[in-house]
Amino acid sequence: MFCDKPYFDRKHRRSIQRRTNSVKMFFRGTNILWMLIFWRSASGDDVTNAVTTDVTFTPIVPPPSTSSIIWKHRNNAGVVVKVIEWDQDDGRTEIPNHNFRAHASLNKHTGELTLTNLQLKHTGVYTIDINSKEQRKHFRLTVMDRVSKPDIKTNCDLENIPVCSLNCEGEASSKSTVIWQNSAGQTLNSRDPNMRTIKVTNSSNPEEFYTCTLKNAVSMETSDPVYEKKLFYGTNGPLIAILSTVIVVICLICGVCAAFCRRRA
Repeated sequence: MFCDKPYFDRKHRRSIQRRTNSVKMFFRGTNILWMLIFWRSASGDDVTNAVTTDVTFTPIVPPPSTSSIIWKHRNNAGVVVKVIEWDQDDGRTEIPNHNFRAHASLNKHTGELTLTNLQLKHTGVYTIDINSKEQRKHFRLTVMDRVSKPDIKTNCDLENIPVCSLNCEGEASSKSTVIWQNSAGQTLNSRDPNMRTIKVTNSSNPEEFYTCTLKNAVSMETSDPVYEKKLFYGTNGPLIAILSTVIVVICLICGVCAAFCRRRA
């Protein structure tokens, strides 16, 4: 019996179509991969540094025939200035903009730009021209102040249900977060990382304490602890702590004596 020719043609066409779709999907995935690689090489690096630190930008290695190198800076307002430039003809390296004098240096062999003692004004995008041609790779630099060590200010209401408001004070940028923790290491404001003020009640443990931490991308500082014995017990806090220790010691001695007496009996 011979196969029906129209059925055979349809089956053959479907097989060819499936193989064609597989090839298309392969090349489509390959193109996306190359686009991602190209985008990464063209987009460059994002760097965040603290004020007064140093940074080095390393471009694609310049060719042996390099005759000129110019690094440029574009600030957040879009203003573009020359950072540093080198020309083989006169052999000089110049830093035309005063914002980069005493900060910028150039490695003529690798094209690397080094900036020392960074300031907030150095935030922006850096590009390099080699032989008067701008390279695809660029570098985005963000310079931030370090956060200061915070201090906890307290405001307590000891009438009725004793409660204290704790306020975390310290210098920090808008991109900083606040972390409140107790003596057990539990985070008290996990739902709101910008919460500067929390309220605490008496846990009946004078040794319980609280700290606040200011954190940003370049630094982290933690306050001195504030103890409940200071919040809820005032000047009697140390006395209560001593009495608590004495009671614990007495209980231990009584327990040892009782065990010894049972053994003798």
